[in-house]
Amino acid sequence: MIMYHSRFFCILFTLIFVVGIISHTAAAESMSISTSNDIYYNGDYVVVFGDVGTLFENLPVTIQIYYESSGNLIDVAQVPVAKDGTFAKSFSATGPLWNDEGTYLVRVQYTTTQIAETTFEFYTQIIDKSSAIFPVQIPNSGTFEVGYTIRGGEVKDIEMNLERYSILVETVVQSNGNIVLKLPRESFDAQSDGTDETFIVLVSKDTVENFVQVEYTEIATSDNYRTIRIPIEEGDMQVEVIGTYVIPEFGSVVIIILIVAITSTIIISKSRISLRYN
Repeated sequence: MIMYHSRFFCILFTLIFVVGIISHTAAAESMSISTSNDIYYNGDYVVVFGDVGTLFENLPVTIQIYYESSGNLIDVAQVPVAKDGTFAKSFSATGPLWNDEGTYLVRVQYTTTQIAETTFEFYTQIIDKSSAIFPVQIPNSGTFEVGYTIRGGEVKDIEMNLERYSILVETVVQSNGNIVLKLPRESFDAQSDGTDETFIVLVSKDTVENFVQVEYTEIATSDNYRTIRIPIEEGDMQVEVIGTYVIPEFGSVVIIILIVAITSTIIISKSRISLRYN
């Protein structure tokens, strides 16, 4: 009996030790990648950068860019890794392979266990493109920053709507396009029990809150930001994004706010969604 228990504890100790090594190795071999922007246009430079978890001497990273819809390989490069584990590469978004608009996938591989991916949006023509970081005023408590890129118009103002716990973007749109918003999680988010929820996005062609609900695409997600792309039409004047959380000073807002927002807009929004996105 004593020998049986000894063998049992020996096996248990070995399993714990092996699991510990595997967990440590997995953590050490994690890698991260980013792009310099979430949206690019013909002639721009797509800058891919990041860092590896475990460094191997003289081993480059392989960076591949694919057009996501077709899976076609657009560009590829092998890039050396610096001694601190970082790497960077610039790709020119021009030429015969950069023909299709939409989502592009960046895939970076260092070893068989160190692989990471991210995406960006690409458009062949620039139509009134502008990009900036807009300081959003917090009543009696400073500001927080929302990054944006707009195609087809310009952003005049971004403010908080405390009655609806939302961000309201004032726009002037001359042609159909889109607006990309980079939303900081610590100041504005949509979550329930730690899980990401869908934002409610409303668009209006006037300033008296005749809003209709539209669909959006979440093009990037990280621990600090959620980046969404919203389609806009000529004449749109306001874009409202409703979440479940607005800055610590005002606390968390329960999911019922999203339900109320949906209920109040679903009837008037059906026609615009079906016409624009079906």
